[in-house]
Amino acid sequence: MEPCGLDCYNYEIETHIAFIMYPYFYHDGVIRGRCEQYENCGENCAKCPANNYRGLLEKFGANCSSLFNECSLSYKSFDCCKYFLPLITPFGKCFLLNSLQNNKKGSPTWFKSMINPAYQKPIMTINSKRPIQVSILNEEDVPHYALPTVKVEIMQPGQRKSFQFFIENMINDPGVRDISPHYRQCRFADELVDDTGFKAYSFSSCMADCVRQHQMALCNCSAYSLMPTPLAKYPDCDLNGYMCLERNYMVKRDAKPLLPWSDSNHTCTCLPSCTENDIRSVYESNSETEPGAKDLRIDIMMSNLPSERYRRQALRSRLDAVVTIGGILGLFLGASLLSGLEFLYYFTIRLWNDVRRARRQQ
Repeated sequence: MEPCGLDCYNYEIETHIAFIMYPYFYHDGVIRGRCEQYENCGENCAKCPANNYRGLLEKFGANCSSLFNECSLSYKSFDCCKYFLPLITPFGKCFLLNSLQNNKKGSPTWFKSMINPAYQKPIMTINSKRPIQVSILNEEDVPHYALPTVKVEIMQPGQRKSFQFFIENMINDPGVRDISPHYRQCRFADELVDDTGFKAYSFSSCMADCVRQHQMALCNCSAYSLMPTPLAKYPDCDLNGYMCLERNYMVKRDAKPLLPWSDSNHTCTCLPSCTENDIRSVYESNSETEPGAKDLRIDIMMSNLPSERYRRQALRSRLDAVVTIGGILGLFLGASLLSGLEFLYYFTIRLWNDVRRARRQQ
């Protein structure tokens, strides 16, 4: 094969690999459009990789040290790579801070983000070496195109941007757990669904699992980005598998047809998380560029500390049900819990004593 310069470099194949590594930027038709034309071109041209897309991401995807320069909370620096842990998500490889999907509360890598509002400001600064997109999620969520996300991104060297958000917390009374998910219409993070690929339940992880199940049914494989870790039961798609998904419009399924009330044949019945907070974007500044700088910086600030919160409570607990039943029996039958105990007493202990006494008298 003769040496090939930039004039014959195959940018089509490079673009295909970019779509595989960054699934968020995928749009319908790009895999067949960029790969089928080179399948029969012989040995003198580059072809799309046939398999091992997860391995390509691990080999060529950014690692933490090549992405982060410096991180700080309330102007106090901390080790980015100790606390931002990698995870394969529907967006590709992401680095998550304090996520239940790849971390545990109380572990050495769980960042202590509590601050004292009396003298500390709720601001986090991320200084990066590459273009980044920062999403603000609940601790059980994963980035997913079916989930409206509060996010900010910077793309150019020297770019500076400020971003503000607001959060309203959700709390649950202890009695809520006693009610089944079907009736309370939500799930806690530890209430995992069957055959899930994630460590914590959330609406976004459920949607990823649901799409993966539809992909398996259609093409006998699934996109690697829907499984944080590989499982033999759900093989990753190779090139032929991705083409099958593309023919069925399942590589990156739109969110609307997945909703349970849509007319699609491939819907999902995912409940929301019981602990998800309401996060809203408040302000995003115009980009500013610092001349001569090569790094990129985002300042993320909570506009106001939470002053309200949502509360989910059980209107009837198990004890309430017992009290209600007892009240109804007492009202209509003149019975009570004590009457029930007396009933058991007369036909068990009292009956046994009477029989034993009669035998002694004989």
